[in-house]
Amino acid sequence: MRRVLLLGGLDPCGGAGITADATVVAIHGAQPLPIAVVLTAQNRHGFQALDPVPGAAWQRALRAALADGEVHAVKVGLLGRTETVAAVAEALTALRGRAPIVVDPVLSATAGGFEAPAALAEAYRSQLLPLASVLTPNRPEALFLYGPRPEVALALGCGFVLEKGGHGEGAFVEDRLHGLAGETRFRRPRLPVGSVHGTGCALASALATRLAQGCDVASACAMAGEWLFGLLQALGPAPAGGLPRPLPLAINPPASPSTSTR
Repeated sequence: MRRVLLLGGLDPCGGAGITADATVVAIHGAQPLPIAVVLTAQNRHGFQALDPVPGAAWQRALRAALADGEVHAVKVGLLGRTETVAAVAEALTALRGRAPIVVDPVLSATAGGFEAPAALAEAYRSQLLPLASVLTPNRPEALFLYGPRPEVALALGCGFVLEKGGHGEGAFVEDRLHGLAGETRFRRPRLPVGSVHGTGCALASALATRLAQGCDVASACAMAGEWLFGLLQALGPAPAGGLPRPLPLAINPPASPSTSTR
């Protein structure tokens, strides 16, 4: 079984973070290796607090996971502090080139209450982008990290950038995969589902698992996006009230009517 290392935050409600990541990895047929580097207090009403796990504790857990067998992919999520970004980057340096590293740069919370300071975005940019096989920002995160030009991230050493289009407008959502060889676009109908918690975590974890299983980056992005689209279809229209909903991870969604263009 392929093993996927997960470094990020622990969401007590399970809708995002390494709990959701581990569920997604298992659904896709791989073994999750969850390492909590941040503890959070959050729910659908908002993000209340973030407490870093002491470095000695999560690094000890990481060493145990690495000593137990080969790691076939890595997914990095919420880190929360510049010092934590630096420590995670140092820990992952030895895995660069051995396993694909997917970096989901969490710079805000869907329900509100967490907005990353500029120093945290700079830490992601200077220390994790050079290690990333694939970076998965949404549009606001992309602008925060490197502005309107994804080639800036590629020049820093990032292998690919998958810019997610969910924050846009119009009848279709278009995710754009940027690499040194050009751009691939994945286009799907925009669904009236309202605010959904954990979509970024789920997409990045599904992508990392597909990479662990030997898919090329474009195929892994396509399959992860189609799977997520199926979950969003299953949610149906947004209910009254406006609170973010969790993804229905337990279902087996149908195939997505996505199209991709180069």
